[in-house]
Amino acid sequence: MNETTKTLTFVGIAAVALVAAFITDRASQPAQLTGYENVGEEFYPDFSDPTQAKSLRVVSYNEDSATLKVFNVEFKDGVWKIPSHHDYPADAEDELAETAASLVGVVRGALESRRKSDHERFGVIDPLDESNTNLKGRGQRLTLAKEGGAPLVDFIIGKEVPEQPNEYYVRKVDEDSVYRTKLNVDLSSEFSDWIEPDLLKVERDRLVEIIVNKYSIDERQRRIVNRELATLKRKKSTDPWELEGLNKETEKLNTSDVNQMINTLSDLKIQGIRPKPPGIAKELKTSGNLRLDPLDFVDLQSKGFILASDPQGNQQLVSNEGEVIVATNQGVLYSLYFGEIFTGSTLDIEAGNSAKKKEEKPKEKADASDSEEKKDSEEKEDEKTDDGALKTSRYLFVTVSFDPSFVGDPPQKPEEPQKSAGLKEKKAEDKKKVDTKPADKKEDTPKENTKKEEEKPTPEEEYEIAMKKYQSELKTYEKKLKEYDEKVVKGNEIVQKLNERFADWYYVISAKSFETLRMSRKALIEPIEKPKEESSKTTPPAGAGKPAAKNGKPAPKPNAGSRKPKPSPNKKPGPSKKESDPQPKKKPAKQPTETKESGTAKDPKAKPKGPSQPKTPQKN
Repeated sequence: MNETTKTLTFVGIAAVALVAAFITDRASQPAQLTGYENVGEEFYPDFSDPTQAKSLRVVSYNEDSATLKVFNVEFKDGVWKIPSHHDYPADAEDELAETAASLVGVVRGALESRRKSDHERFGVIDPLDESNTNLKGRGQRLTLAKEGGAPLVDFIIGKEVPEQPNEYYVRKVDEDSVYRTKLNVDLSSEFSDWIEPDLLKVERDRLVEIIVNKYSIDERQRRIVNRELATLKRKKSTDPWELEGLNKETEKLNTSDVNQMINTLSDLKIQGIRPKPPGIAKELKTSGNLRLDPLDFVDLQSKGFILASDPQGNQQLVSNEGEVIVATNQGVLYSLYFGEIFTGSTLDIEAGNSAKKKEEKPKEKADASDSEEKKDSEEKEDEKTDDGALKTSRYLFVTVSFDPSFVGDPPQKPEEPQKSAGLKEKKAEDKKKVDTKPADKKEDTPKENTKKEEEKPTPEEEYEIAMKKYQSELKTYEKKLKEYDEKVVKGNEIVQKLNERFADWYYVISAKSFETLRMSRKALIEPIEKPKEESSKTTPPAGAGKPAAKNGKPAPKPNAGSRKPKPSPNKKPGPSKKESDPQPKKKPAKQPTETKESGTAKDPKAKPKGPSQPKTPQKN
């Protein structure tokens, strides 16, 4: 081997060693971590205007029931609606603005993981990811979008960081990296949090009449059975409630249950909704009547409502479990019809996705025993709500009408006084009476006559006085009439607004609210307990009113002729009919003295000298 070859060999060995050393050095160094460069940066730096948000979607997963819940609010056709709940009107503008504002400028905190396999541990699995079969570790997906659907924010919010309030594990939908992130969003996917939950919106002080028309429907024969009526009334909000037909001598109103009923009416909560067929809604908005085609009738009956004919042949709405009519001092009349009972999950109740109607007994033989069994069955259904899986609810159909009689009586226009003829005739009659007065009556002197004529107003003056009074009363009448007309107009406006709200929907209320409102007449009455009479006022003891015994022996009866009647303590004894002369001033009438045995009383004015008078015998 020559020198050149040796040199080249050494150079090659050196090069290989250098490359090996470089490779070894590179391999021994830790891998470069990605994701840390984004710490402290905003998730969505382009989202700065919360008013751009025109829709919100919240997707959550319940691990216990393995069910997915999708809730979304959207601004469309100029109104906020809830597409996930049949486009029900949402009171969402303020809620959405607050949620959107809280998501502006959300910053990535500390990086927790870059691996997808850690998503379950941090609870950030996308609940809409069907490719992932894990039933645990799914987070809540929150999406804000602008008009047209382009997303502004799309987060997966996972578990809360231990011992760090308002700090959560969060990731973007299109990223695997999980960050700790501070969030102050008060996010809810509950239907009741995004709507006006107060169904009737009636103030308790405005209630003046409540009619509980409790009945059931025999659907086969289409007739009402087991009807019971209870009417509560009061004239003003400060007056106590009164029950018609109450026997005030033996019964009184159960004010506790009445107050419970009123509290429920003034705060009746919407648990869920169902859309009515368009035909029913249109009729209710226009005419207030129901003219149904066969399909509408089937839908109505499936909720527990049917149409029956009244004695005049008009169609009227009736329901499975009766109705309650509520009147206010604004003339607004609410009619609440109670339909079928059913059970289901919260989502079933809210939107009716898979609610199962409870099986009930046939009603052709409805009687008291059926009612008791039904009540027991409902109570058992209520027990199912404890574990949160199933709840018992009931359909409700609401209509509204206006009755001016509850506003008050319209003011009466005063009668205008009449002029001329009547006053002239009255003047002539007065003059004739003066001419025909009795001759023996002393005539007034000319001076006195002139004075009386001057004091007495003339017919013209009387008319002027009457007109002034009439004009004053007319102004008062016109003022009261204007106030009355304004009340009527306002009442009709309230009814129109409420009908537009109620016409499109069947409502769902809790079984507890139903039981409180459909209270029986018996539950509204309490018996009056008679106070226990004192023993002295019951049966008088033997010998009462007789002189007390002395030394164990009964006192002898006094001789009827031995003493005079005892004078009244409030009256002084006057002279007898035979004695016309007055009694001597210094010699008072002689009174019989009390003997030891007779027990005869002395003069009440005389000072007692002997033993005191016997006391009234007491019952042993």
